[in-house]
Amino acid sequence: MGDMRVRASEWILAIVTTDPDYRATGAAPVFYARDRDDLERIALYLSRVTLGSAHEIQPGTLVIMRH
Repeated sequence: MGDMRVRASEWILAIVTTDPDYRATGAAPVFYARDRDDLERIALYLSRVTLGSAHEIQPGTLVIMRH
């Protein structure tokens, strides 16, 4: 059987945040939103395009993941 190890970078597709000081250390691209409505709109579009799911990891920051 093949290698079954999975890295988080293979599952996290993007990060969307309203925090202008947010800096990610991983390989996922970060999208900066102006406000909550913009945050939700960007996350919705990215989820549709990538076939991922959006999850709020803290207020004002969503992560788009593949399950």
